Amino acid sequence: MLLLDKFKNRDQFSSLDLAIIDYVLEHPKEVMDLTVGELAKVTYTSPSSVVRLCKKLGMKGYADFRIKLATEINTFLINEERIEVDMPITPDVSIDEVAKTFLNLHYQALVNTFSNLNFDEINEAVELLYNADCIEIRGKGPSLVVGLDFAWKLGKIGLPVRSSPLEGFDTFLRVKNAKNSVGVIISNYGKGTYVNDWMHVFRVNNTKVIMICSNPNSKIFQQADVKISVNSGEKDRASKLGSFDSRTSMLYVLDIIYSMIYKKDYNLNVKSQYEHGKEIYKLEKFSNEISPFKKEL
Repeated sequence: MLLLDKFKNRDQFSSLDLAIIDYVLEHPKEVMDLTVGELAKVTYTSPSSVVRLCKKLGMKGYADFRIKLATEINTFLINEERIEVDMPITPDVSIDEVAKTFLNLHYQALVNTFSNLNFDEINEAVELLYNADCIEIRGKGPSLVVGLDFAWKLGKIGLPVRSSPLEGFDTFLRVKNAKNSVGVIISNYGKGTYVNDWMHVFRVNNTKVIMICSNPNSKIFQQADVKISVNSGEKDRASKLGSFDSRTSMLYVLDIIYSMIYKKDYNLNVKSQYEHGKEIYKLEKFSNEISPFKKEL
């Protein structure tokens, strides 16, 4: 988790901790050039208080803390302010500021997700999907868009995957002789009638379930065989601008899973895509040759 996210949980910090945290938030670049003694002096604390805070934040010490801080405000993080993921813009924002804000927002999401990845869970998901004889992918709203993208990629490399973009057409249909069925549920908050129904149907049909969710406390999420938490900072409210943080995190995780599956048959997949590309080129060339709108050069 990003340091700037950890700073939000103010209730867990003492008054001395908060004095240091507030100074870091107000002067992040300046702090990178301060020694532990200098930071203690400007915050009216002590070097031992600074070190204790660093360890409370999961750092080995002050040096580790400065490296982590520098990473978070490097050239990718153009602004020093933490982006509010639910409402990242204001009414008077310029197009240049919007562009920088979303660069920061996506970077925040990627760093936060990476720092919390459970590679054992991801590897388990990879093995289940690679060995499946039927894969059903479920999602709703923005999560469905992410799921359809994942389904398209898996289909490209020959995996038996299905996902419908139409509501009511996503009912689980058993595949004859399928012995290793896998269901993938993609949900930001891990709650609601749809998500509950998907989990129920998968369970009734003895289907292994992989669930990708930003709410690790979801009761439905806890029922999954493979639980991948993306730790989105978004709140469950209708007033937010959009699901940017969670979408970026989910795409990132699914791209990792897809890449790990792809590399299992790397040479075969590369050859297949090359042959497919040649066929597409031939079809486009033929289409251009017979087109009545072809211009004479």
